[in-house]
Amino acid sequence: MDPIRNAFVVDATPALAFEVFTLGMGSWWDRAYTPDPDSFDGIAIVPEVGAPVAMVHGDSSYPFGNVTVWEPGARYAQTFWLAMDPAHPSTLEVTFTGTDAGTRVEFEHGGWNDDNASYREKYGDWSLLLDRYRAAVAETG
Repeated sequence: MDPIRNAFVVDATPALAFEVFTLGMGSWWDRAYTPDPDSFDGIAIVPEVGAPVAMVHGDSSYPFGNVTVWEPGARYAQTFWLAMDPAHPSTLEVTFTGTDAGTRVEFEHGGWNDDNASYREKYGDWSLLLDRYRAAVAETG
């Protein structure tokens, strides 16, 4: 099954685009896509391979993946099981490439297989989330 892909250019360095996508994810993530929108406090990512990626709600956290690639300013990847069976996660991979106009961001939500393909249709809103990411980059830059 084909991955969900998006590509675009942001007016920022690759280092800043990477930082906003990863460590700033909680600032651009839409709280509607969390277990409890009213108590959403952000997303915690420890910057190392193997670390959990978790939604933070007050004193509780809800892991929805693990970091699989951490290359600041170049590439980020994680397993992804938000609203899915964690035993059969999908994957997110994002690359950041400097251009004359800023940074080309290539986003891919893949890793679809027979065990998780039934969840794929839930993720049609990535373009909306990535619009929020672009706005966050513009506000930061």
